[in-house]
Amino acid sequence: MNNCKNRQRAMVAAAGVLGILLLAAPEAAAEGFASGTALCLASVLPALFPFFVVCELLTAAAPPARLLRPLQQLLGLEAPEAAQAVALSWLGGYAVSAQLAGRLYGAQRISRRDARRLLLLGCCSGPGFVIGCVGGLLLGRLQLGVLLYAAQLAANLAATACLDLFSASGRPSRAFPAARPAPPAPPQISGLPDAISSAVSASLSVCGCVVFFRIVGAVIRSFLPVPPLLLSAALEISAGCADAAARGGQAALYGCCAVLSLLGLSVWSQIQLFSGDAFCPRALLLSR
Repeated sequence: MNNCKNRQRAMVAAAGVLGILLLAAPEAAAEGFASGTALCLASVLPALFPFFVVCELLTAAAPPARLLRPLQQLLGLEAPEAAQAVALSWLGGYAVSAQLAGRLYGAQRISRRDARRLLLLGCCSGPGFVIGCVGGLLLGRLQLGVLLYAAQLAANLAATACLDLFSASGRPSRAFPAARPAPPAPPQISGLPDAISSAVSASLSVCGCVVFFRIVGAVIRSFLPVPPLLLSAALEISAGCADAAARGGQAALYGCCAVLSLLGLSVWSQIQLFSGDAFCPRALLLSR
């Protein structure tokens, strides 16, 4: 109870300080809003929106369980739906992972353990962003984007395996008693229009987080001499990768590795928003 009250007080204090800073630096706030909006239009939406639509359509067209069983067994998952969700997360990225974890766990289609593993295995940036934006646009070589994307997946697998060694949640368990009636099915996407509508909603939520933290970063920089790369990496993944790539050479590659690993406050906010009750901050933090 005390911890909850302390967090609430800290959030109120942070909101109050931010409000004062916004009033004291309106030009910086406007600059952050403009740069965040431009970033969403130039890279975030092209990299995420099409994959959101594709993932919604593939989620609706659930394959037979026998096709998912090898991946399910390989990843140590209890439900075939969780295996499908992990595969879609590797295609759509952390927002898809969090959205599916929250949707399936909220509808009691997967256990708490599977929801946790889904987030640990699937919370990475999608190929559209890593390969196309970071590799192709920022680093100038698609091959580096492919390498970074593969390294993300390998790191998630390794981190999940390591956490299993030190956690009881690595053992299969049932989160919902067998005596309960059959759980309700998650909301179904009936066609392309529904998939586009759902993707628009998710994309707007992502862009809202990106724009907000760009504003926060611009306002902080107007008052404090914080290194741009350090601040952008802590707040927002796309800006952090852009600042890291601007350094050139090996510093650009390793800087992008660090930014993609840490995710930044914007991505953490998106994961919490989409995953709901499935959110597992301690395990995710340890996996980073």
